[in-house]
Amino acid sequence: MIFAGLTSICLLEKFYTRVFGCNTSCTINSDLPAKNIRAMSPGDIKQAVKNRYDQVAAKPAQRFNFPVGRKFAESVGYPAELLDKLPASLWESFTGAGNPHAYVDVKQGETLLDLGCGAGLDLYLYAKIVGDKGNVYGLDLAEAMLAKARRNLELLNVRNAKFLCAPADKIPLPDNSVDIITANGIYNLSPDKGAVMREVARVLRPGGRTIFAEIVLKNPLPEDACQDINDWFRCIGGALTQDDFLKSLESAGLSNPKIIWSGRNARTGHELALSAVIRAEKVT
Repeated sequence: MIFAGLTSICLLEKFYTRVFGCNTSCTINSDLPAKNIRAMSPGDIKQAVKNRYDQVAAKPAQRFNFPVGRKFAESVGYPAELLDKLPASLWESFTGAGNPHAYVDVKQGETLLDLGCGAGLDLYLYAKIVGDKGNVYGLDLAEAMLAKARRNLELLNVRNAKFLCAPADKIPLPDNSVDIITANGIYNLSPDKGAVMREVARVLRPGGRTIFAEIVLKNPLPEDACQDINDWFRCIGGALTQDDFLKSLESAGLSNPKIIWSGRNARTGHELALSAVIRAEKVT
């Protein structure tokens, strides 16, 4: 298991036991025509992200320049026996930054928001935890991906999920309305990470927390490491260093930001990249 050492494996087993009451194709390389990332506006980048993930939703077996599908999901700690019980449409488009589940302390009856919910794999697992008295929101910019998530959860008879088609820097929810916000690789794809973090701080209730997986950098990238939009999709073009990420969370109004796990997986091809699970809280 690439995702974690022994401690995280045990935590993941506990998480999936909570969900199910039991212990519980990576495709690469499909480049867009090269476009210099420095010549692209934030709107251009958002549109490119939307288009690419609509493509991942519609044709997950196509070759991309980042890992997609079941093999990758298993490599970061999603158990094969869990995936065997789920429809392929739920995991075939999986393309996160890692697996935060061992650390996402969602409780029964809570309201959870999943930023960049994709085809709904993580959202489904959280919906099982919060139960009938809780609610989950899945937000995604890619319409085809969000439609796939909606179909998947309807197929699985999940009735406590709602879906939001919007960018993560404009969350269509009221202030102080969510107990916990999670994500799996949304920040490095967002051109304005500070705006996303401020939105997270806005919609979290006092005492709420955000716990998520993300790609971060050990040190700043060399200038020639990010040339075009395909580097953005490799999760390095838009990634922050570990220190800058934590400082940005604090600047956005979140408290006690910390990295609670870090390691490497198929998403961390560049030598400076790490997959990290990060936590911060809203105190007031």
